[in-house]
Amino acid sequence: MNTASQSAVPQQPQLLTIRVAVGSSNPCKIEAVRKAFEHVFVDRIDTDTSEKKIKIHISSFGVPSGVSDQPYGDTETREGAMNRAQAAYDAACSCINDANMMPDFAVGLEGGLEHQCYQHSMTSDQSSQQNNNKSPLWCMAWIAILGGKSEMCIAAKATDDNYCVSTSTGNKCRASSWGYAKTGSFLLPPALSDLVLNKNMELGQADDMLFNRVNSKHGQGTVGRLTDGQIDRDEYYVHALKLALIPWIWPELYLDKRTDPDTTELPTE
Repeated sequence: MNTASQSAVPQQPQLLTIRVAVGSSNPCKIEAVRKAFEHVFVDRIDTDTSEKKIKIHISSFGVPSGVSDQPYGDTETREGAMNRAQAAYDAACSCINDANMMPDFAVGLEGGLEHQCYQHSMTSDQSSQQNNNKSPLWCMAWIAILGGKSEMCIAAKATDDNYCVSTSTGNKCRASSWGYAKTGSFLLPPALSDLVLNKNMELGQADDMLFNRVNSKHGQGTVGRLTDGQIDRDEYYVHALKLALIPWIWPELYLDKRTDPDTTELPTE
């Protein structure tokens, strides 16, 4: 074989593995994380022309949320998501001896409920005295993603983002940056709300009882049942997971500006 033919052989793309620790053993949440990371980091990169090929490796950890079994409101629900992400990251790090095996990201997903009252004719005093056990319940979830600032973490950054990784950072660094997002919310039917509010059930338990199911939160979830299969539980999370990854799509705008989760405050509820 002549040297010209040898030089014409294209080089194989570099294989990069992005390691993601998920703070849940729920298969729906794990699958949602896999889909979101593959959409953002794998599908957006043209493997025919890119010098890199990315693989997503998921590890899951059944860690506690550190909040109530049935969180209420944005503050408590987001706190649960953050606690799960941090606990998953710590658990993953404790299982390895090689720094190159450290997780690049850790993800927490926490479902919650919230009261929303739209009776505008009520006075403020009447509204403050309203019994929450009779007000409508809305279902939602918060996503918290803990990640680093390495080349690996920003592999899918926007083409016109000018963020440059510090030479001291390398391909691995301890995760210290946060991304957050909230799912869409939907109104629960009165029968479900009654079981949650007046029978002290978690939403998953109430769903199982009302719809005569078993462990529905590991299946299509309440959103899947109420939409008659139009939106299943993992799909419900995927959009919010992508939104929570925005800081690593636009690191120039986010990663140099915010590292402490406490700097992103929620409105007073």
